[in-house]
Amino acid sequence: MDARAPGGITGIFYHASFSRRSYLTTGRRLADFPAALAPLMRHACVTLFECPAATDELILLAHDPRLIPQVEGDPL
Repeated sequence: MDARAPGGITGIFYHASFSRRSYLTTGRRLADFPAALAPLMRHACVTLFECPAATDELILLAHDPRLIPQVEGDPL
């Protein structure tokens, strides 16, 4: 399988915080990620993107400023 295969390219977006118990996940269902993706990562058409920390300016492009203090106060 390569990037020119029918169906295109698959991107998996991940951040370590996704594996912790939070409103983003149920329990620790992602606890074995990204290691669980190893078989998929052997395919040239699959890419893992690990999300960097976002700047406040970037966050404010997509979210209401009133949301920021609520998220910052969440003990993720």
